[in-house]
Amino acid sequence: MGNFKKTLSEIIYISRITGVTRKKLRILGSVILSNTTVFIDILIILMFANLLTGEISNIEIVNLFITNIYLLPIIVLLRFFSNFLEKANIFSLQLQVEKNLRVYLIKEVYKKGNYSIADATFYINSLSGHVGYFYAALTSFLNGLVQLIVYGSFLLFTNFQTILAFAAGGLVLFFPTRTLLKLGRKYMHESWINAQQTGRDIERVIQNIFLIKILGTSEKEIDDYDKTTSKLRLSQLKNQVYGTINSLIPNFITVFTISILIVFFNILRSLSLEFLGVTLRLVQTIGAINTSMNMMINSHVHLTKFVELEDNKIIEREGYYQKNDSNKNSVEIKNLSFKYYGSQEYIFKKLDLEIPKYEHTVLTGPNGSGKSTLLGLISKVFYPEEGNIIIASNKLGYVGVTPLILKASLRENFLYGNNLKINDKQMLDLMDEFQLFNSSEKTLDTAVDSNSLSSGQMQKIAFIRSLLADVEILLLDESTSNLDIQTKQLIFDILSSKNITVINSTHNSEDFKYDNHLRIIYENEMRKLIYI
Repeated sequence: MGNFKKTLSEIIYISRITGVTRKKLRILGSVILSNTTVFIDILIILMFANLLTGEISNIEIVNLFITNIYLLPIIVLLRFFSNFLEKANIFSLQLQVEKNLRVYLIKEVYKKGNYSIADATFYINSLSGHVGYFYAALTSFLNGLVQLIVYGSFLLFTNFQTILAFAAGGLVLFFPTRTLLKLGRKYMHESWINAQQTGRDIERVIQNIFLIKILGTSEKEIDDYDKTTSKLRLSQLKNQVYGTINSLIPNFITVFTISILIVFFNILRSLSLEFLGVTLRLVQTIGAINTSMNMMINSHVHLTKFVELEDNKIIEREGYYQKNDSNKNSVEIKNLSFKYYGSQEYIFKKLDLEIPKYEHTVLTGPNGSGKSTLLGLISKVFYPEEGNIIIASNKLGYVGVTPLILKASLRENFLYGNNLKINDKQMLDLMDEFQLFNSSEKTLDTAVDSNSLSSGQMQKIAFIRSLLADVEILLLDESTSNLDIQTKQLIFDILSSKNITVINSTHNSEDFKYDNHLRIIYENEMRKLIYI
């Protein structure tokens, strides 16, 4: 009972978040349509029984259809439309829930970005899909229960004693069904864990592709990934096997029982054709109920994970991030602790840091030491569990290793996210200053994309975009790692002529002239920042 209440509260909670209107009405509509199909099925079975045996029903309205055989094609057509509308309604509801949850989760990533790229992608794509799938499974389950009542009622009215024997057999099915559902849930939980791990493995390889190739560790990485995906495949296969057995058992046991009764007890004489037809449809419905229960239990794993995600997300503390333009430092960090969602390892613990105004500070450290994370904390992309950040200006800019290039004109690329009034001369002057092109043939209306530009040109566009936004603190994350020495020198000569603070995360500090050098080191398994 406790599990039922917990599941119900999770459904209600997520239903509010989805923002899908008229969910209850749409589910009710699906149930009505599904059972319209049930009534039509019974009617078709009775009509065929009348054609083959001449049997007449005791219900007058049913006899009206049975005796008018010309209505059969119309009834079959109605069944098609009823079945189609019911399935389309369920699928539409599933997709709407999935779409709304994707939007909700991506907003959460924007607001509280304490997720790795792999986890954020997994939650947005996979988690939202499975939660949407749960609503489809729930609707199918409710449909099946009502169908079971309708078919069962007809059979009780037709042959009371025989249906009691089938009901007793149905009770026996409870035990293997429960066991198979538990096993299915167990392996779906394993699938969840293994699927998350495969995403993290992919992210690690992509982020370190240069290093892996240089060190020649590709085979090891591929072997590790193969092991993880093998675990994922095995857990998914086991889940599918137990779910398939669960859906097939009712049909198998019923047909097998009928065959035994026919062969050894000569029960065929007491069974009418419509009784056999409706019984088989009833058994199919029980199989469908088992399938939908398996679907619900599988997707309930993801429902629970979604609620955990909501319960454990970081709530932003008021006043932790402050602006003080009279401060002597551009950035001050006090007693800051941070870790990514779902991780037990703190990236920073009790961190204190000062970065002077209007100077070029280089930030170095090993791979995975937290350089990019520190930039994310400074720019309010990530939220610390504790501590405070004091910043001299809200005018922040960012240039990463792979700049954002729109498939649009140069003007649109320069002004992306810029609300200031910028005239064409300002843009053209910066184009010349950065030597963006070798000739003056390119205009602000020239269409560009990531395929038509070199890596150097893309980075220059990103720097021009930041300067046009009148930034006062410029965050660089390996922003010149793919550029030649001359281009790096050109860019930093321009930056040094501007009255801005530059915080430059890099692996190659020797490529730059700088005022300060901060290095992240490991000391007693903790990260620490030191000035060199």
